[in-house]
Amino acid sequence: MVSESATNKIELWLARSGMFCIIGYVIGWGILGMCIQPFMASPAWTAQEHFDFYRDHSTRIMIGMTIASFDAGVFMLFVSQIATQMRRREKNSHVLSTVQLVGGLLTGWVGMMAPMMWCALAEFSTQLDPAMVKFFHVMTWYVFDGTYWVTIAQFGAIGLMGLYDNSKEPLFPRSAGVIGVVLAVGYVTLALIPFDHTFIFSYDGLWNMYFVWITFFFYLLWVSRLCVQDLKRSQVGIQAVAGAQALAH
Repeated sequence: MVSESATNKIELWLARSGMFCIIGYVIGWGILGMCIQPFMASPAWTAQEHFDFYRDHSTRIMIGMTIASFDAGVFMLFVSQIATQMRRREKNSHVLSTVQLVGGLLTGWVGMMAPMMWCALAEFSTQLDPAMVKFFHVMTWYVFDGTYWVTIAQFGAIGLMGLYDNSKEPLFPRSAGVIGVVLAVGYVTLALIPFDHTFIFSYDGLWNMYFVWITFFFYLLWVSRLCVQDLKRSQVGIQAVAGAQALAH
């Protein structure tokens, strides 16, 4: 049987892991893996430009994507902790915690799979025709962004929890609920990336790159912080009850 103190420590570490994996993913996928501006390859580039991009940066991309895949695995632990804390707040049904868990785990899975696809492309790009390099690069972006529904499910569940949790000290405040729902709706625009390679809905565009990814990362950092705060409040309450019982005896 795991002691209560050990369980509390494990949960705190898992809640804090959200901050670690998000920062690590930005470094691995975004900076080293060259998937954020000003580093990334544009879908409007020619096949030869894509070929040259991978030829010139193959080692850097492989290192970055390996880091990103690791951090996406940590993210799966983090969303399991979110689900655990959400489940404690649900009385009659665990539907929101379940939806968040499934959506979060699948988001983590996509976050591991796509970087490994980019990693493989970086390793073998010089053995491929430039047209195939561009095809696999763009296809991986479609897999990465086109599975937006799993993140919509995760953020939507977190948002609804914030909106409908009427306890005195909710896990997620109403503001987090509103923002979560708004972001979930806003991410539907990722469905447009196959049809726009130069404007705001391109995967490197103003909306589907800057808005989507900046809000995604910062919202999850906020959720991680809220989970940590909730656990600390719970521990204080448990200690207060234990102290009162000790005095009573």
